[in-house]
Amino acid sequence: MSFKKLKYIITIAECRSISKAACELFISQPSLSSILSNMEKDLGVSLFDRSTNPISLTYAGEKYVETAKKILSLESNLKKELIDISTMKKGKITIGIPSVRGTHVLPLILPKFKKEYPGIDIHVIEGDSNYLEECLLSGKVDLVLTSLPSTDKRITCELLYEEKIMLACKKGYLNSQHLLDINSNIVNLNSLKDVDFILTKKNHRIRKLTEYVFDLFNFKPKIILETSNTATAFRLATSGIGVCFVSEMILNTTKPMNEFDLFNIENSPVKWNISISYLNSSYLSNVERSFIDFAKTVLKENAKNNSII
Repeated sequence: MSFKKLKYIITIAECRSISKAACELFISQPSLSSILSNMEKDLGVSLFDRSTNPISLTYAGEKYVETAKKILSLESNLKKELIDISTMKKGKITIGIPSVRGTHVLPLILPKFKKEYPGIDIHVIEGDSNYLEECLLSGKVDLVLTSLPSTDKRITCELLYEEKIMLACKKGYLNSQHLLDINSNIVNLNSLKDVDFILTKKNHRIRKLTEYVFDLFNFKPKIILETSNTATAFRLATSGIGVCFVSEMILNTTKPMNEFDLFNIENSPVKWNISISYLNSSYLSNVERSFIDFAKTVLKENAKNNSII
């Protein structure tokens, strides 16, 4: 059984469609259908139930895909070890990163890394943190650079740097009645009950962090808009229609619509940790280890130089 055919079956299972899998694999649908039929004939079992819409795995198919993933993981680990043996002159790293964060951190890391390892190809997959974690677990990416936390025990997370989260709005949108102290930039959260909030959607980690803060103070925000993009939330807030939570990364990469104010919440500054993650079971190559070390050094220094604290 070839590794290529194992990948074919896994892709059909993930797409739940032979035609969609064929597109993703860049082969024709008739060819993929023929390969699948021949494999099922050789195995003596059906791997897919074609009577369902979309198609689904049979019990035999579930066992096949489960084992196929383990085989491909072993093959991937072996390739990484062989690359190390050949003095890291060639190789590939696939990195998962949210698109907005990639705009900020990849230009800081990749030039130095490519200078040190010119023969290493870098592939980037973008998406939200939850999607990227799924990609990591399925083996589609080697490393994921995103915010904590991850609660999956199959994943190891190494801290890169700490990032502060603040409340942003157009300059003058909030006034002294919202502050704990007229000479401070600390807001009284309960004074914001009639203030319009622009929040990211519920699947975003910054939304989970802000909901934790709301629960901590038993505060129910007046939400006027939800968006999938934190940069969009920041630009809308600085246009003067409300307030939003913003990270230091967004402040360093996104142009505001107008002059703006930044505030801390109560006396407990909100922060989160930015990490790089990989599977416990995967072989961490020397190149991947070097990439992690580069990221730690560069991003900690950048955070120190550009901190809004």
